[in-house]
Amino acid sequence: MTFELIDNNQVYCWLRHVLEPRYRVIAEPNAAYFSEFLFRYCVLDGNQLLHEFSGDFRTLQPGQLVEQANTFVARLNKTGITDTCAVEQLQSRSANPPIVASRLIPLRTDATYFSSGRAAFTYLLRDVVKPRRVWLPTYICWSLVSAMQTRFPETQLLFYPVDRQLNCQWPTNTDSGDAVVFVHYFGHACSKPDVPDHCVLLEDISHVLTPGLPINGQHAFGSLRKTFRIADGGVLLGRYHPFYESDDQLAVRLRWRARDWRDLREAENMMDRGWTMSDMSSQSMSRMLSVNVAAAAEQRQRNQRFLERHFPVGNPMISYRADEVPLLQNVLFSDTTTRDSLRSFLASRGIFSSIHWPLHPLLAQQANSVDSTEAAWLEQHVLSIPVADDFNETQMAFICDAASEWQRSGV
Repeated sequence: MTFELIDNNQVYCWLRHVLEPRYRVIAEPNAAYFSEFLFRYCVLDGNQLLHEFSGDFRTLQPGQLVEQANTFVARLNKTGITDTCAVEQLQSRSANPPIVASRLIPLRTDATYFSSGRAAFTYLLRDVVKPRRVWLPTYICWSLVSAMQTRFPETQLLFYPVDRQLNCQWPTNTDSGDAVVFVHYFGHACSKPDVPDHCVLLEDISHVLTPGLPINGQHAFGSLRKTFRIADGGVLLGRYHPFYESDDQLAVRLRWRARDWRDLREAENMMDRGWTMSDMSSQSMSRMLSVNVAAAAEQRQRNQRFLERHFPVGNPMISYRADEVPLLQNVLFSDTTTRDSLRSFLASRGIFSSIHWPLHPLLAQQANSVDSTEAAWLEQHVLSIPVADDFNETQMAFICDAASEWQRSGV
């Protein structure tokens, strides 16, 4: 959300938001207790003091400081004072001796959290990258397409083809200012991105349990609900300072109170109908941090290898490398009827598989200009079997035995 200045108490944060890093805004609060109403805000260009706001909040009229701040920023933008070197400013400040005090700046991680992957994606596009056009792969989750349609209807959305082995045909007709989204499909990187330097590469790490740095050192974002058993969560690698939107978190509440998969499906539908660019819930954050990631990765790898050896029908879509952590075991079938028959049979045994992913209607509408035939083929032939670390060999054997029973039945 944008920072709409409406109250005197917001002025200092608003000035920092709209003026930094071009200018420097500092507060000089009174250090004594019971002096919270006294204020002094200084705006500097290098070491030159441009303006000072000071006084007592108790004597201000409603909106008085807001009006003064707006007037000053408008005048500053109009005059266009010569820029200074922000790097030198940062270096001079970092050279100061460390501060010893009871109030220390809180420690941070190299990640910024959101309520969902699409929320992280939205913030990245709107506040960080600000691209002219966005390229998505034809084989893609609906959430990113919907986020583009909902939040960026004026930004041109383009697609590049992905084949059934998940190899990408990288776009060649890109322009400066384009953003290209690259997906680590199901924990597997099929090919290194090959995009021109004038593009910004955005890496979707939603399927990566143990993400490293982005391949090209640019931007990485993702959903955490796909890799952790939590009610909400998204991440953007890097230290950012978003203004979060308000959220009643009803979908999150329903997930925590879910009785079965029907409640979970309704929670997903609620989120798809309306979502916000909000923060991650404390319950999900706490649960995620309690996970032994290394142990979870090893269990998923064991589960996937068991299915690869013993699942009796279909062919694996992906050949995972030893260091990759699978999100799912995707199996390809010769025809849709066979796939759907097995899927129904497994459901009757309490095994719920999914399809990653149905083709988004927008791609079907653009069939004359976008080659999405391989993505459409995958929709009709793939079945996704869970390999979550909540399961062990007993559950994997149960899945394989059920598939063998279906195979013997000749359904």
